[in-house]
Amino acid sequence: MTEQQAAIGEVFSAGAEEFHRWSPLLWDRIGQATVEVSAPAPRERVLDACCGAGASALSAARAVGAGGLVDALDLAGALVALGERRARQEGLTNLRFRQHDVTAWAAPDGGYDLVQCALGVFFFPDMDRDTAKLAAVLRPGGRLAVTVWEKGALGGWGQALKGAVETEREWPGSTQSAQLARIDTTDALAAWLESLGLSHPRIVRRDLAVPLTPASAWDLAVGSGTRALLNGLAPDAAERVRKHFTAALETAAVTDLDVRILTATAVA
Repeated sequence: MTEQQAAIGEVFSAGAEEFHRWSPLLWDRIGQATVEVSAPAPRERVLDACCGAGASALSAARAVGAGGLVDALDLAGALVALGERRARQEGLTNLRFRQHDVTAWAAPDGGYDLVQCALGVFFFPDMDRDTAKLAAVLRPGGRLAVTVWEKGALGGWGQALKGAVETEREWPGSTQSAQLARIDTTDALAAWLESLGLSHPRIVRRDLAVPLTPASAWDLAVGSGTRALLNGLAPDAAERVRKHFTAALETAAVTDLDVRILTATAVA
């Protein structure tokens, strides 16, 4: 695991409580939308990469049934623990959570029937190389499914957060944003999957209506990867960012989160 990967795991673990408050509002809905496209079948073996608190892994485990198996991996130990608790509550004995680097995970004999990754590939240190590693654990004819933000998604919320952070520090560029920008349209996502040696890409676009309150908007900011933008700020500076952020949302009349996702499947 690289230092960058360890830092991502720490960020998401630190914001696990706020992250999970968004599970029923957003993450579980995106997970379900992902599984509707990835279509795990009874008795299939599934790898759920970057599983978070189990949004897509739980749905996949229900779909494959007792005869199937889902391995769910994430770098954030606190989110993995949440996923384990949710699986126990549902009695899903076919779902195994692990805190692990998905790019270093060994395939079972015969490979996976399906590898799915919801909102995760753009966090990889090298998106092309590391997604190719995910594809490599598929059996011949197996499917890779990825969900990404569509270009322009989260716009009003994101602009308010950017302006608020810039009142305290320069807005940093990020590998994640640059990588996402390469695959955030239907055509670009399909072409990218083909460039990895996968075939028959199919893209499904979804819009989800998610109302925002000042409290939930801030929970999202500190309960997702954007929490890293606050690292190193003194508590009073972080509080100023929060106040600027919520004021900017009110001024711009941002009362909904603009959720637009693309889910792609392709064949190994």
